[in-house]
Amino acid sequence: MQRILRQSTAALVAALAISATFGAASALAHVQLVSSSPRSGSTVTSPASVTMTFSGPLRSGTLKVVGPGNRKVSKGNGSRDPRNIKRVFVSLQRGLKAGTYRVSANIVAGDGHRESFAYSFKIKT
Repeated sequence: MQRILRQSTAALVAALAISATFGAASALAHVQLVSSSPRSGSTVTSPASVTMTFSGPLRSGTLKVVGPGNRKVSKGNGSRDPRNIKRVFVSLQRGLKAGTYRVSANIVAGDGHRESFAYSFKIKT
């Protein structure tokens, strides 16, 4: 009887250890937004570009910025920064008006997970 109890306990401990290991690995696989420029919620004068930097490498990514009237103000769709594989960036049109601007990014992390991120900032003139 004790032998069966020990075997069952050992099997349960092994199953919990495997579950915790793979559960933690998958939770750590997702990248997090580390920083952005302009920062989320900030008020700035007209920036030339927008960047978002993540906690891990990216396979690819797009970045779009829309301003007042839901008008796209980013040039193109943005992309992963060739000098920093953890960053996406996009250039902005010149002469942006005062108002609230929404940034949205769609990325594919180094492990293949697809994720979306968004924030806003304001421009003052």
